[in-house]
Amino acid sequence: MAIKMFFLLALFGLASSSLPYERRCDPEQQKDTPTKCSNYKNIEHLDEMLTKLEQRIAAVEVPRIAFSTSLANSGRVCRGPSSGKNKILVFKRVFSNTGNAYNQDTGIFTAPVNGVYYFSFSTFGYNTHVMGAILMKNKVHQVSTYEHISGDGSDSSSNSVVLQLVAKDEVHMQLWDNGRVSDNLNGHTTFSGYLLFTV
Repeated sequence: MAIKMFFLLALFGLASSSLPYERRCDPEQQKDTPTKCSNYKNIEHLDEMLTKLEQRIAAVEVPRIAFSTSLANSGRVCRGPSSGKNKILVFKRVFSNTGNAYNQDTGIFTAPVNGVYYFSFSTFGYNTHVMGAILMKNKVHQVSTYEHISGDGSDSSSNSVVLQLVAKDEVHMQLWDNGRVSDNLNGHTTFSGYLLFTV
């Protein structure tokens, strides 16, 4: 309210020479309350101008899109090996999902607007299986993490990418063939992203 009043007064000062209503004072009002001697129609006019300005600013603001997740929302979780649609990793623990572009039931992020987006992810697993995951854009491989089967117990890895998306493009994480990842409430296997700017 204070900010709106500031702009209202500023607009009043800038536009006072071209206001649509002539400012006149009732003699009795001027005598009793000289500080209130003004034409309130002009105040109402400026208030309408300010409201329209606020609406125009809101229309060009960059949407706030950001999410951050991890695989496990309770206990210890292992995913894989899987095939087909079951290879998609569904990150159930949602730290934030501003704009609701990430679907925690499917594991898929759907771009709400055309723009440039940043994504990052990390994976953890045991070396009895291929460890790692692939970031997919519209079912096409973009970047990944990968650790082959070995005898060193466990591994973790991370990666990130900046992608230009159009509205309704889909981004998700999926396992490698014979792949497996693990997580617990320490949040070792994660998936996050946010909108940098619209295009």
